[in-house]
Amino acid sequence: MKVRAIAAAALTAALAACSAASPTTATVQVGDALTFSVEVADTEQTQRDGLSGRTSLSEGTGMLFPFEERQEQQVWMAGMEISIDVAWIVDDQVLATDTLDPCTLTDQSQCPRWTSPAPVDALLEVPAGALDGIEPGTHVTIREDQP
Repeated sequence: MKVRAIAAAALTAALAACSAASPTTATVQVGDALTFSVEVADTEQTQRDGLSGRTSLSEGTGMLFPFEERQEQQVWMAGMEISIDVAWIVDDQVLATDTLDPCTLTDQSQCPRWTSPAPVDALLEVPAGALDGIEPGTHVTIREDQP
């Protein structure tokens, strides 16, 4: 009887893992030359977690944070082990870019915070250096990938 219970528990866990929703993905083009395949942080939890805990971020990848309404936004690097570039986006244009240094502490209150220079409707996080040379006003195209 114990073996059956263990097998049933294992099957239940496997089915739950398979049914877990995979992250939404999108393709983000910045200007004419830069294209990124990104995960979309489209829930409160994914926006709160962001890229924390990752030890690397491959070239051409990143995370997009679409916001429900345009407003001033803040990001922090708690739990981050890598530097990233961010593009603050409003009306499909880069408002500004910043390079953020990691903060391996997990307590957000002990890590620096960066605030958007004005209200934004999205934020793009990509590997550090990927946005070198991108100027304010650069056009951004976001295409959600089909499942």
